[in-house]
Amino acid sequence: MKSNINLLIYFLFSWLIFQFSYSAGRHYQNNLNKERFIASIEKRIALDIPKLTLANKKFKTAADPLSIKSYLNDVNATLTKLKSPLQIISLQGIQLKRFAEQDIIVKTLLTSEQEITLEMQLVESDRASTLSLIAPLLALIFTLFKYFSRRQKIASSAINHNKEPEKTSPKLTINLKNKSIVFGNDNEPVLLPNKPFCFYAALVDYCMQTDCPNLKHNNEVPEELLQMANKYFYRLIELGHTKRKRPDFGANLDKTLSEIRSALDEVFKNSVAFKESFYPPKAQGEGSRSKMHNYAILNKDASCVEFIGK
Repeated sequence: MKSNINLLIYFLFSWLIFQFSYSAGRHYQNNLNKERFIASIEKRIALDIPKLTLANKKFKTAADPLSIKSYLNDVNATLTKLKSPLQIISLQGIQLKRFAEQDIIVKTLLTSEQEITLEMQLVESDRASTLSLIAPLLALIFTLFKYFSRRQKIASSAINHNKEPEKTSPKLTINLKNKSIVFGNDNEPVLLPNKPFCFYAALVDYCMQTDCPNLKHNNEVPEELLQMANKYFYRLIELGHTKRKRPDFGANLDKTLSEIRSALDEVFKNSVAFKESFYPPKAQGEGSRSKMHNYAILNKDASCVEFIGK
């Protein structure tokens, strides 16, 4: 109910604003038209004075009222056709008829022989012409626009309120600044020694960048993977974590992977469902470690991994 009253007030206020603007413009235009017609009438009378029989004290001549009135009626007829807001009511004291003493404009025309008085009167205009049909129409359009905008805003607000926030997938964070690994927000960060930490960071990075990585125990560790591990180790040195000699990341691979798996068991303690994607698989079955076992990381989505201090 309150909103409807506010809309009504908005409509009336808008109507008044548009109506005032229209009336002010109409008033300004009417004044321009009036001044234009006054100048035009004065010019017409000034040009016709030599042909008119007006009284002249200097030459002691009398006026011819009938011819003057006939002339004025002809001029007024022309003014009516031109939709003039003015009519001539008197010329040099010769009146067409009795007029109300209001809205009378008196002008004096100077000739070399005498002063001629010209009286004009504003024609009563239709008061309704000062009212605009456009004003309420514009006010209605603006009010409807405000109404539908508010309805759309309320509907959008309700949709956003009812919409469940999108759940972001937890990330595996490898933080070189403190040599820790953590997954999501439900697990505690786990610290690793230099060698397993650097090798695991390189392993995750290498497997995301390599299509179908073939990392088997019976093969040498790929040179690219070793270079990545060395790069992470040198980064730890830059961060001030160690000054020790660079370890041989290709030696004692089983021990390194065992340390990594042990740490990841703690990392994914509360998120076991995600563990497989980031966990170097263990060997399954007799002899599989040397022939079939691939310890590559399954995760390929870079958005699921965040490196800090890389």
